[in-house]
Amino acid sequence: MPVSVDELTADEPFPVKPESNQCKALTFLVTHHEYGFTPREIAAQTALDKTTAVESLARLFENELINRADEVYYIEPRRVDELKHRLESLDSAVRLFEATPNDDSYAEEGWEQEVLSIDPDN
Repeated sequence: MPVSVDELTADEPFPVKPESNQCKALTFLVTHHEYGFTPREIAAQTALDKTTAVESLARLFENELINRADEVYYIEPRRVDELKHRLESLDSAVRLFEATPNDDSYAEEGWEQEVLSIDPDN
């Protein structure tokens, strides 16, 4: 039975939200990808408390973004670049939304009156 190309190429959404505890832990591990760290070490380096670090690392592990061996968490070397690019994209999106005005500061009052009608009789 044929399979839709959409099903074969559909990417799962990235399960890490910007500025979340998972993002902090993952960013730390990507930045220091040459080593593995315990939750206590990650907590100390990221200002997360140990419980939050454990929970965040467990979720990252469940989502198959990081690996674990004997309570030491690490990034698989082949995934470093991919995860680094994903985190950079998250950071770019945050900066874009922070820089966007939250009001209509570019519009001048009464602009609606100057727009031509698409109705040919008007």
